[in-house]
Amino acid sequence: AVRGSVAGAARHGGVGLSTSALGTQSSGRRFRRFCTVATSVAAAAAPSGPMRFSVLSYNVLHEFGALRLLRARGGGGVPAWAKDRLVQAANVVRQMQPDIVCLQEVDEAAQAAMQRTLGDDFECASTMCNESLPPRDGCSLFVRKGRWEVVSTHQFRMRDTAVKHFPELEGVRGRAAGMTAAFWRELHEKLNMAVAVKLRASDDQAAGGSPGAELCVATTHLFWDPQYPDLKLLQAFFLARELEDFAAGCPLVLAGDLNSTPYTRAGSALSGVYALLMQGAVGTGHPDHPVALRRGGGILSGVAPVDVPALNVAPFKSAYREAFGAEAPVTNASKDFRGCLDYILFREGLESGGGALPGLRLVGARPLPSDAEIASQLPLPSPLHPSDHLPILAEFEMGGA
Repeated sequence: AVRGSVAGAARHGGVGLSTSALGTQSSGRRFRRFCTVATSVAAAAAPSGPMRFSVLSYNVLHEFGALRLLRARGGGGVPAWAKDRLVQAANVVRQMQPDIVCLQEVDEAAQAAMQRTLGDDFECASTMCNESLPPRDGCSLFVRKGRWEVVSTHQFRMRDTAVKHFPELEGVRGRAAGMTAAFWRELHEKLNMAVAVKLRASDDQAAGGSPGAELCVATTHLFWDPQYPDLKLLQAFFLARELEDFAAGCPLVLAGDLNSTPYTRAGSALSGVYALLMQGAVGTGHPDHPVALRRGGGILSGVAPVDVPALNVAPFKSAYREAFGAEAPVTNASKDFRGCLDYILFREGLESGGGALPGLRLVGARPLPSDAEIASQLPLPSPLHPSDHLPILAEFEMGGA
């Protein structure tokens, strides 16, 4: 389905978003099926209603990757428009007026550009980077000042939570051979991370009779290689379990680059990562499960069900799927790939018995440029799109009736 063009917006009842106006949105426009979108200032000025806030996710493309992509186009140089590419990306974020900003591929230059551009309106609540890898990038989470108080933060690599959420791993490693040994070794080599914050609504912002309401927000960037969907699947499992512990029943928003499309490359099933996070379980027969993917052969033993944890988590909902009936067609575009890798997922909250707590509700999601519009701008990054990813944004509300 085409979304984001004027025609697409008319069909969806949403607002058209042209590539030339990616970072702008006037208040008063409407998202599909949901309430009028207000800026954070206007939303804060409704003390009798629920507290409304927006969450943005954006893979800004670290400089190491940008230089590689730009130089590969020929000539070996960097075009003039790309010299302030990260400033352009920061301006896109500011123009979209989010309350919570979840960023991936944030290197030192991107962090500095964001802090300068967002200025005193935001604080960097949590950040983490991989110092040992050439891009020296990571994830950062910014929060608009005055709306939330930062209660606590949590930064982790998924590999470092493996034993916590799969205590049998020590025994597995002791006996592992063949495909099993390779799988756990490869998973441990991946330094993919997540940063999370627990926020409390400021007293003058907590509308609808919900003073002190708490919310958890996290951002992540999973492993990139499409040849290893089983590694991504286990990363998603450990990520979801660790965030569930950190949130401790609070409403949770997970926004980031999952490096996974909604469907497998064959298109016949949901991808492992997407199925796990949206449906809450992935069985050993799924094509992305390590048991199915690493069967072994001959003298090389495969991965057995006892060698990996049972992949069950509390499921999420997807903001874009809830708003439009399907995920965005394109959030990442390059010379060789065009598809959806970026998501804003949410969970209302969990009671001790597993039931949903009221409080967090989706208001809407921001339409994106259509596949055709993006195709006309390839390859990314480009003068209109400073990253090879597009920023995505969803609005939520808490409290009230």
